[in-house]
Amino acid sequence: MEEEYIEVIGVEQLKTILTTLSPKDIVEFAYRKWIPCQRSGYTILNLETGEVSGLGVEQNQLPLDDSLFIVLYTIMAIENPVKPEDFLSEEELEEYDEFKDDDPSEYTPDILSEFCKEEGIDEDERKISVLADRFEENEYWNYNKWETGVLNEYYDAIQEEHYTFKTVDEEV
Repeated sequence: MEEEYIEVIGVEQLKTILTTLSPKDIVEFAYRKWIPCQRSGYTILNLETGEVSGLGVEQNQLPLDDSLFIVLYTIMAIENPVKPEDFLSEEELEEYDEFKDDDPSEYTPDILSEFCKEEGIDEDERKISVLADRFEENEYWNYNKWETGVLNEYYDAIQEEHYTFKTVDEEV
């Protein structure tokens, strides 16, 4: 009986994929899947296809993605990683303070989004930019260390006892 294999990308292909990603690319996938207080957002790299994508996971839910992947970046549901003062100018912040004082709603994210919409501010792009800057400053700046962490996740994933793996460029 022939043993079945799960084909995964090789280390060199993984490194190539990582070098093509900017900090903005990395955080944007997670941000687009994240919903505050409801769903965590992950940027994942599928080890079978080499595709980078976002994955949203509701609180108390297991990731049901049936592919083999590693996580490159995470925004947890309980986080609110970007505050208005992080992405609004001083002038916009003053206008926002006046705006929210006039609004009877007590749910701040809705007020902030409404303010941004009325002022023509691309809230998502600004927040992604702040997150990308932080990611670059805190992790990506030392690319070799960051890459080593990703490679360690890769090795951990392909050395699980339940599966037999071979890299796409490897002969059996």
